[in-house]
Amino acid sequence: MNQTEIEKMLIAIVCRLQELSGREKVPVTADTKPVLDMPGFDSLNGVEATVEIFDELKLDLDFNDVFIAEDKNKALTVRQAAARLCASMEK
Repeated sequence: MNQTEIEKMLIAIVCRLQELSGREKVPVTADTKPVLDMPGFDSLNGVEATVEIFDELKLDLDFNDVFIAEDKNKALTVRQAAARLCASMEK
């Protein structure tokens, strides 16, 4: 699985979570930061998205929100989150 495929999976996941939550639909691209750019998307949604992507990719990693940087001070774009997952898969 490559970077672009993972980005598409993440976009589909966050869009589905947004729809299921009944919140406003917004355009989502690889440059979207879900926790900042999507109305109502919060840390719980980030955890839900992370669990779902881990399941789809058959990963068992030690972080619980793919959209928050390891230092917890920075929201990540879909592209950055996908890169983080790709790097974890290579290990």
